[in-house]
Order: sequence, then structure tokens, then C-alpha cells
Amino acid sequence: MLAFNKKFKDTLVNLDGGTFEGCAFERCTLLFSGLMPPALKSNTFSECKWEFAGPAANTIAFMAALYTGGGEELVEKTLEEIRKGGAGRRRGDPIILN
Repeated sequence: MLAFNKKFKDTLVNLDGGTFEGCAFERCTLLFSGLMPPALKSNTFSECKWEFAGPAANTIAFMAALYTGGGEELVEKTLEEIRKGGAGRRRGDPIILN
């Protein structure tokens, strides 16, 4: 899906592989399956619910198990990289943490 300056309200939006720029999401369910990353830029989110399915849900479950199973430092490093925004990284590039 290509969406520019569009308003989504009270609907399910599948984010996989989509481009969303300047969009407003209000009371939406935002679904991400992890099959293909979306492009998100300058959007607003109000009272939305985020739903993760398939590979995305598996990744979150893995990170949660890792965090509680002795890998807290690795999960924190991963979140630190996310906060940095992955500058210079292209879609699909592996993420390597030491």
C-alpha cells in the first residue's frame, strides 16, 4: 500500500511492505507480520493498537525469552541500536551486535 497524507480511522492497517508518509492513524489496529518492512515517515498515531503476527511475533517472543533467560544485555543493546535509527543501514541488511 502506498499512502501519503491519508487519514486512517477505526480500521485494520496491514503495514507489511507498505509506504506510509504523513499519515494520521486514529484508533487503528496496526498489523505487522515481519514479512517485509514498511516505510514509515512523519506519521502520527493516536489510541492505536499494535498487533504482531508471524515472524514479527516470533521475534518478539524470542527477544522476551532471551531477556528473561540471561540475555538482558543483548536485548538492551538491540534497543539501543533501534533508538539510534539504524543510520546507513539498508532494508534486509543483517544486524550484528557484539
